[in-house]
Amino acid sequence: MSTDARRRHRAGRHGDRGSSTPELVVILPLLILLITVGMQFALWALASYAVSDSVAEGGAALRAEGGTRLAARDVVLRELAALASGLVLHPNVSVESLGSGIGSLSATGAVPSLLPGVRLLVSATSAAPDQQFRASG
Repeated sequence: MSTDARRRHRAGRHGDRGSSTPELVVILPLLILLITVGMQFALWALASYAVSDSVAEGGAALRAEGGTRLAARDVVLRELAALASGLVLHPNVSVESLGSGIGSLSATGAVPSLLPGVRLLVSATSAAPDQQFRASG
């Protein structure tokens, strides 16, 4: 049997054995990266929702009759701890008076990073006039 005939005989017997390894080496890291990016986006979305909801609750406490800045700040931090413990890192809450009875509450925080070198922040702001009850008539 000639050398070419032996090679063809071996190639026919083994087929494409081993050809999936290069494909796996390229596709598997891309698949893992895609899953990680999806998980990072999900973490950011959950943290964004938690901060937004917490600021809305704090804003309601700020605008309520007799509401104080300190009480509103405490509400935001308590809500963040309940909704996003470990999901919003280093929360920063600020309360301002914009004049004319308008109060503003904002919160920011960082999201844990699954990807090296990626730093995502979430923030939310609530501003509205204070509630005042007036006698009719």
